[in-house]
Amino acid sequence: MASPDMVLSDLREAWREALADRLLGLYLHGSLVAGDFDLGRSDLDLLAVLAGDPDEKLLDVLAGLHADLDRRHPQWAGRIEVEYVSLDAVRAVGGRGHLIARISPGESLHLLPATTHRVVTWVAVRDHGRTLLGPPAGEVLPAVDPGLVRAALLGHVRDWPAWVLAMTPPGAQSYAVLTLCRAFQRLRNGRQLSKRQAAEQTAAALPRWADLIVWARDWWYDSGHDTDPGRFDEVRAFVNEVSAAILAAEQRKAYTDRAR
Repeated sequence: MASPDMVLSDLREAWREALADRLLGLYLHGSLVAGDFDLGRSDLDLLAVLAGDPDEKLLDVLAGLHADLDRRHPQWAGRIEVEYVSLDAVRAVGGRGHLIARISPGESLHLLPATTHRVVTWVAVRDHGRTLLGPPAGEVLPAVDPGLVRAALLGHVRDWPAWVLAMTPPGAQSYAVLTLCRAFQRLRNGRQLSKRQAAEQTAAALPRWADLIVWARDWWYDSGHDTDPGRFDEVRAFVNEVSAAILAAEQRKAYTDRAR
């Protein structure tokens, strides 16, 4: 199996040649940067900053690049997540009025509207991303108002009770628990933690849910299988309860801030 660095080097050279001056910067983020990477399970997460919004014509070019990369590295097929966004989009408030392109595990390459949800990724790349092509991320991506980042995170939290209804495989259930743990910790402490770190700290903070959180962590990092029995009812209850608690705490904080 090719190492992550070998795949990234291959990707970098192919993208550099094919996209030429349309690609302003290419940045790695996620678990490989955070130091929590699992070779058997983790994805490679990248952000590509473009000179203009992606369109159907560019999508055809990108589809060919991804197909060629999958052929050269079949063990990594379906494990490379790339978001393509224009510089104008990241400079707009929450990308409003712009299209982005995405490919991720279980999700084919497609265009979609930019929303404030994406701000969380852009800020993580700006603060911690590793440069593969172009200037450092901090020189390309603009600073984002902390209030907008918080609003984006709360938007995620608000949407999870609806999203979890589709999380029937145990892998999706594990992802739901760990992702909400990360949001809980980010909103509480202002730091973006890895899935493992967030799970361990949230299990300590929420002992009622510690068993479920440990199950989600162990499934994710110990190569669980989607044939394993899931814990859907518990996961849904966890998501509903923790989401409601986070939003209620945010309302109390907003009320207190207005009263000062």
